[in-house]
Amino acid sequence: MLSEKLYQLASFQRQYKNVLALSVSKSIPDLEWQNSEEVLKAQIDWNNLLGIASVFSFSKETQYLDAALRIAQTCLISSNNVAQSNASAIILENLTNDPAIKLAISRGLLSIDYKLQLPLLLQLQNIKTHVENSITIKDEILQINRFQKQVHLSVANNSTVSISAPTSAGKSFILGQLVIDLLANANNLIVYIVPTRALISQVENDFREWFKHYKLENVNVSTVPQAEALEGSNLFIFTQERLHWFLTNNPSLKIDILVIDESQKIGDGNRGILLQQKIEDVIEKNEEVKIFFSSPFTINPEILYEDLRNSGSKETIQTEFVSVNQNLLYIEQVPRSVQKYRTELVLKDETIDLGLINLPDRPGASDLRKLAFISKAFASDQGGNIIYANGPAEAEDISLIFYSLFQITKQSDAVLELIKLVKKTVHKDYSLATVLEKGIAFHYGNMPVLIRQEIERLFKNGDIKYLVCTSTLLEGVNLPSKSIFIRKPTRGKGKPLSENDFWNLAGRAGRWGKEFSGNIVCIDPKKWVNKPKADKKKQIIIRALDTICKNGDELIKFLEDGTPRDQAENRQDLEFAVGYYYIKFLNGELNNLPHSLDGLNAIFTKIKSTINLPDYVIKRNPGISPLAQQNLLNYFQNNIYRIESFIPVYPEDDNAYEEYTELVDRIGQTIANYPPQINKPRAILLLNWMKGRPLAFLISSSFNSYEKSEKHKGKKKLKTVIRETMDNVEQFVRFKFAKDSSCYIDVLRYFLERENRPDLVSKIPELNLWLEFGVSQKTHISLLALGLTRNTVVELSDYVPASQMSKDECKAWLIETDFLPYGLSPIILADIEKVIV
Repeated sequence: MLSEKLYQLASFQRQYKNVLALSVSKSIPDLEWQNSEEVLKAQIDWNNLLGIASVFSFSKETQYLDAALRIAQTCLISSNNVAQSNASAIILENLTNDPAIKLAISRGLLSIDYKLQLPLLLQLQNIKTHVENSITIKDEILQINRFQKQVHLSVANNSTVSISAPTSAGKSFILGQLVIDLLANANNLIVYIVPTRALISQVENDFREWFKHYKLENVNVSTVPQAEALEGSNLFIFTQERLHWFLTNNPSLKIDILVIDESQKIGDGNRGILLQQKIEDVIEKNEEVKIFFSSPFTINPEILYEDLRNSGSKETIQTEFVSVNQNLLYIEQVPRSVQKYRTELVLKDETIDLGLINLPDRPGASDLRKLAFISKAFASDQGGNIIYANGPAEAEDISLIFYSLFQITKQSDAVLELIKLVKKTVHKDYSLATVLEKGIAFHYGNMPVLIRQEIERLFKNGDIKYLVCTSTLLEGVNLPSKSIFIRKPTRGKGKPLSENDFWNLAGRAGRWGKEFSGNIVCIDPKKWVNKPKADKKKQIIIRALDTICKNGDELIKFLEDGTPRDQAENRQDLEFAVGYYYIKFLNGELNNLPHSLDGLNAIFTKIKSTINLPDYVIKRNPGISPLAQQNLLNYFQNNIYRIESFIPVYPEDDNAYEEYTELVDRIGQTIANYPPQINKPRAILLLNWMKGRPLAFLISSSFNSYEKSEKHKGKKKLKTVIRETMDNVEQFVRFKFAKDSSCYIDVLRYFLERENRPDLVSKIPELNLWLEFGVSQKTHISLLALGLTRNTVVELSDYVPASQMSKDECKAWLIETDFLPYGLSPIILADIEKVIV
């Protein structure tokens, strides 16, 4: 192979290392270079390297594609020779890297009419490349890269496609464009699955921007599973939990296209099991459904569809396409010099010494302080810097250390408005408001959606220069950076970041179209449990159910022990596996089980004899053991004299506090395992949330209750209470209790119907809807279904003319109303504008 032979030439390797050192060193503003720029340039023959890079540019392997991109981009920023710059542009054209060319033109490194300076043959080749890598979306010609064109062709010719590519290859963009095309040209019902609620809003906003760009109207877009599909085209953006809810509410509805983004999450414990189950449920209702999977650079993307029974052809698209160079860097202290840090570029078989970073002061013994000091010295106050933190508390601490390193300077009006919104909607003393005064922010999954979205926008715009993030970035949040700084990373308490997670995180380094390369800065790598290596391996997707089967004795024992609630609380994967296999058993589909699950049919047959609930109730609640569901039914039967008290009341009811304290206790005794000592504070939180109270009210109420308690006064800091309240809302109210109470309602409804009490059945509220969205009036739900955030809905709650408005009525009201006199935050006004324009 010609590329391999050229790459192994000693003369090429010698020059290429100088190119690497030159390109990376130029990206670090205050680096004390090991070799000067002049010395490095003198050892490079650009004409020779550009010729070799031209050959590499037609390869399909990462090593050669990365080298071609590196040589072309470094030549553009280092050479003043017009012919060499034009040759670099041709290589970028071969790589179908149009954003890099536009970046070079915008920085004056390439003439805007460079194509006219090329020989005719190269001009014709350029035209051919552009034509071959273009698609048409709503009569607009769109230039894409060759990986994206491959995806476009595959989706047109196959019913199932599994796409695997590096983070920056443009998977989400091409999937989005294909969804736009499918919505524009036919009346399709498309469901787009993302792994977290944090991503729902991001994907929804992306689609709304594309709809606006393509002038695509009359498409129903919703993230609310309660919303109905309308005539014409529909796009629903859900997590797997919301998809389950949607399918339960719409049993006869057929989904035409199912898109699963970040589909490697099928390996994530209980949520991975639910995802696999819901994909199978969609196929069961419509074998002709088209399914598109998207995952990072994986070795076995075909595993995602290998057992699926949908009709039509299936294809895997794997690519090593490189859109932006990434620099893996080690930074370690120079011995006996606590303010000097050695910077090395890490290659597969060696490292290149780039030079020194000098700290302005001794960082002291604090690891977090060292991380902040090095990040600031490395970045030299340029924007686009992400600092990885091992949790929300650490993210806040790091941001406050950064705050101490800067002087207060004038911030943009947008940042000042965000500070106002943070103080109003979270707390006046929330540390986010403080650090924003110096262009610093932190970001984690439990923060309010509107605030998190605005932080992301301001970071991308450059208003925020340093952003401290947690593992939320690993869930696919689109937040590219110039440099990402990492020190002894973990995911969860004491759990070192795996190699796969590290590279998912590192994939955010390098802003395609904004930078020529991205830096992955690893501080004190020798102290890491999993030291990062440049030899990046493809991920292996292991389905959560396959892990269960591998350790089948755990599931068998869990069932034989009666699925105890305390164990279920700690092993939700076993709980969901019971639901998955038991539903298969009910459907007569429990066949071809692995040897590790021998005896499952016999166990389920025995369990079935003890279950009085109808199958449909069990199937509606796959995340709760059928034995636990029966336990709840038994509770109702044994306390039938209290039958009316089983029905949850409206949050505004005079006795709501007592009623919900009992409800939490009742659920905790039967289908869950809640600590009884916190039932009362949880009841208060539930009520305030469902009433539509602002988050600030929930936080203040919680903190005030601690301060009034003789037992707890002064023992919890405000910042801890803020984080705990956010976490309780997201993890308990909106996830755990929403799931458990949904089961409670289903069993209760069956029990009341069995007891012939239709009068009481009609009083059962839509509790899971209130819990998921934090409002309980129809108008508020309709506003959320339009795409507004809860922050905005709460702000508008005092002004809505009625409590039972439909989605269409709400949209008409938003269009007709002039909100400027209301004194709303510009961020709130922008949230309204996005859904009515």
